[in-house]
Amino acid sequence: MWKKRWLWVLAIILVSFVGAKYVLLDTPALAGAPYSIDTEALHRVAIASGPLPERLEVERLGTFAFPKKLVVAGDSFHMHTMVLLSHRVVWPNRSLIIDTGSTVETAKKMPGAKMDEGAYNRMHAALKKADTILLTHEHSDHIGGVASHPDFPSIAKRLIVTREQINGPMLERKEFSPGKLEQLAPLEYTGLYAVAPGVVIQKAPGHTQGSQLIYVELANGTRYLFVGDIAWAFENITRERGRPRLAELLMKEDRAAVASQLISIHGLPKDVHVIVAHDPEALKRDLESGLVKQGFTNL
Repeated sequence: MWKKRWLWVLAIILVSFVGAKYVLLDTPALAGAPYSIDTEALHRVAIASGPLPERLEVERLGTFAFPKKLVVAGDSFHMHTMVLLSHRVVWPNRSLIIDTGSTVETAKKMPGAKMDEGAYNRMHAALKKADTILLTHEHSDHIGGVASHPDFPSIAKRLIVTREQINGPMLERKEFSPGKLEQLAPLEYTGLYAVAPGVVIQKAPGHTQGSQLIYVELANGTRYLFVGDIAWAFENITRERGRPRLAELLMKEDRAAVASQLISIHGLPKDVHVIVAHDPEALKRDLESGLVKQGFTNL
């Protein structure tokens, strides 16, 4: 009798485990309300305010790794390398930074983390010279370079942080020393907002409250869309398949909103080059094709 009871117990445990794995790790989110990305409207706003930038540069600040199953729902458990990036939009007489990686201290807590000290120092130097600093969202691995900058007052006035980003529950306030956040004047905007000639932002809440798209158009007509962490890998877009429910629980993201955004990004015109924040293979393709230039220059 006791053997039968233990068999039932084991069967229940097995079924529960399989069920939990299916619900938490394997099932993609259903899309919520449709999300619109009007690339022609973005183009019109981008070209309306002055000469367009001439190039896009990137610094690979470091790497870390997550199980692929946390990156794409239903994938394998093998460790998937991810990159920490900072991009620089360059005009002949000005520059703009998009995202700033993690603080070194926070990066050390990430699994398999390796930081490039030279790239991190160049990013900090570029922040000091930048006319504008933008964030795709408020997670610590995108805002850390700002939080750790040794001359925060000099960059605070050029940091465009939105009301949603600075008030969002996912902002790691402890990474900012006392008084730093109070130096920032948050931006409030609706619709499309041009932060510089050729650079336009659009709200995209879902991954975080303050997530936003950043559209960049160069003088040669090349167009980019920075999607932050809407996708962790380009595969999220090509398969229209986001992170699993476990990631939603850990990060408190709106998976239905993210699923709708992935559908819209998947349907973008082919001449709009999507920049995914953490995908090393996409970065390699962008560098090899000349869409982005390696390293911040003229610092």
